[in-house]
Parts: sequence; C-alpha cells; structure tokens
Amino acid sequence: MHAYGTVVACLFLLEQVVPFMGKRYSFICLAPVFIAVFVAQVHSSPPVMKEELPNIIQVFQRASEGHQETLRGKLRVEAQDGSLLLEDNQQVLHVIPGESITHREILDEDYLLTPKELGQEIVAELPAGFTFLTTRHYVICYDTSLGYARWSAALLERLFSGFHAFWSQAGLDVSQPEQPLIVIIFSNRNDYERAAKKEVGGAAHSIVGYYNQLTNRITTYDITGSDSTDTTPSQSSHSVGIEILRNPRASSLIATLVHEATHQLAFNAGLHVRLSPTPVWLSEGIATYFETPDLTNSRGWRSIGAINTTRLELVVQQFTPGLLSRFIADDKPFHDSDEALVAYAHAWVFVSFLATMKKDAFCSYVAHFDTKEPLGKDSAADRMAEFKTAFGMTPDALEPELIQYINSLARRKRP
Repeated sequence: MHAYGTVVACLFLLEQVVPFMGKRYSFICLAPVFIAVFVAQVHSSPPVMKEELPNIIQVFQRASEGHQETLRGKLRVEAQDGSLLLEDNQQVLHVIPGESITHREILDEDYLLTPKELGQEIVAELPAGFTFLTTRHYVICYDTSLGYARWSAALLERLFSGFHAFWSQAGLDVSQPEQPLIVIIFSNRNDYERAAKKEVGGAAHSIVGYYNQLTNRITTYDITGSDSTDTTPSQSSHSVGIEILRNPRASSLIATLVHEATHQLAFNAGLHVRLSPTPVWLSEGIATYFETPDLTNSRGWRSIGAINTTRLELVVQQFTPGLLSRFIADDKPFHDSDEALVAYAHAWVFVSFLATMKKDAFCSYVAHFDTKEPLGKDSAADRMAEFKTAFGMTPDALEPELIQYINSLARRKRP
C-alpha cells in the first residue's frame, strides 16, 4: 500500500501509521478546509453562472502593508459579494476576497502561454538547477537526470493516451486540456520534502508524490535517487526504466506516480472540476483503478483496470456491508484512520465493478460531475439521489452483484 497526497486546497493533514497485511504503512488522511472564509462567502452568496462570467480579467488587490497586487487570469467563480476564484496562465487558482479588490477590468488579449513560455516561467520559480522538457501533453520541470525525466514523460504520455482512449471508448466525452500539464520532479527526497512541506506540511516525508488542485501540478522526486542510485545525464529513458524496476519499492512508487497523474488527468479531461464537490470514493476509485503497475514493462505501467492484488486481498478479508452507502453519501470513511485503507480498497473494487458491469450508467454518472461548480457543496441526500438516478438502485441493492464480482476476481488470482 502506498501513501497518496492529493491536495484539495488548504488541508488539514493527519499522518497515520497503521498495521496492514503484516506490515506498517503510512498514509495521509485528507480533510479539506476550503479556505473557510471564502467558501462561506460563496455559499451565502450564490456564484454567478459560468456563462455570465467575463473570460479574462485583471484584478487590482489591496495586499498587506498597503501594497497593491495585480492578478490576471480566467474568472472561474464570482460570489455576489464580489469574492473571486481566478485561474492564472500557469493554471494556479487564486482566491480573492471581495473586500480586498480595488479595481477590476476585462482584458482582450492572449491568455495562454506557449509550452516553452510555461516551462520557463515555472523553472524561474523553482530552486537553481531546474530545467524543463516539453512533450505533446506535458511540461516536465526537473533537476534530476535527463534520462529520468524522459522515462517519466514516456510513462505519463502512455497514461494520457490510455486514459483518454478508455473513457472515449466507454462513451464519455473527454476533453483535451487547454495547456500542457505540469509535473515537477526533484532529484532527491530531501529537496522534495523541503519544497513539499510548504504545501502538505509534515506529511511530506510520508508521500512520494502528490497532485494539488490549487496549482494543478504533480510534485514528486527521482525514485532512483531515493536509494542513492547513480543517475548520470547520459542515461537513456530505457536504461532508467530498467534501473527503476530493480528497486524493491518499484511497484508502490510507480503506482503512486500513476495514481497522482490519473487525478491530474481526471481534473483536466472533464471528469472532475477543480475544487468542486467530487466524492472522494469516485476520485480515489478511478485513480486506484488506473494505478496498478506492470513491472514486466520498462515503463512500469501498461494496462488499465488490472487487478490490484493488495487491495483485492483486503476487500476479500474485510468486505464491509453498508460501507458503499456511507461513502457515497459522505467522505468521512476516507478521513477515518481506522477505516481509510478499507475504504480505498472498496472504492477500487466498486469502480472496477461499475466500469466493467455497469459501464453506460457509470459513464453517465461520471459525466454529471463536469457540471459541478468550483467551491459548490452537495448534501448527503444530493449525493445519494445522484447515484440512484444514474444506476436505478441504491448502493446497498448493488452489494450482492458486487460480492459476486469480487469473488470472480479472487478466483482469477488463485494459482
């Protein structure tokens, strides 16, 4: 089992160490704190509908000590009290309280950066020694070997193609991101932890990578360097791949990278909306459905929906009647240290079941979340009603079919 670090906004992170399958594992229990003041304002002052929002604006904001800051970007949410959620051209979301805004104006100019400009701007903000490479869909910023950066890029591009093909073939209308997706790779764990601590606090030492919804970036580090393995600039991506697969932790490390990259793809392909009320079971279930590595391939990952042996063993041993209904109505099981690992296993197998046995209804259900507003809020009753509308029955009513599906997976894994 691996530790995940998907960052929603400001987070209260509770680090836990729990026994599982005879070993001890760290994981991060995420309890979102959606920048409380702004969210309270949005919920008390309904957001303006998307179609009424101007596209690109410039905002002049009163900052500390009388200074004035200027932000420009795409307006995502406007509360009736004037508070704004703005996305800049580096894909970062900014929360701007209405009372701090002194002036705003609509801009009629080019908003997006070229991949090269995007890479240059991000590298300028990173520690000395970083450079970047661009691929068809990514900007990879790194201070490790070129070989490792290329290996990571090849893995991510393979995942990108597989992700889009999977959902398109399932009948979902997935979209291409407006800009390349950003991935930051540190050369070693120490530098990574120093940087990650600013976003995830003390949890940085327990996770090998995370996706942040506010910045829309994945941050991770060179997993070959984590064990002091030499990675020279002359190494090819293939030789780096072979070296990674020799690492005893290869399976969990690759799975974590794929898991976080799947989150990033889902939030940029129309499956989820950043900072919207996407249920944790759905977001994590999709990420775990994609994450299973393939150590027979030099890129470490090849197929979607492969059986995750560790999660399957856990759900077989600790299948919990009623847990589906509880986590569909509320995210609390994922924030409970006594239940989180079991909840993740149930989310994985439930998404696997729905994607395999209820594909049309599942795609209809997933597509619905592209209509959610950032910083919106759904009640438990709303969440349950949406599920019943998509699948025509309650989660509890689906449990007998799910149990049969779990048993069929278990039979396939028997020697």
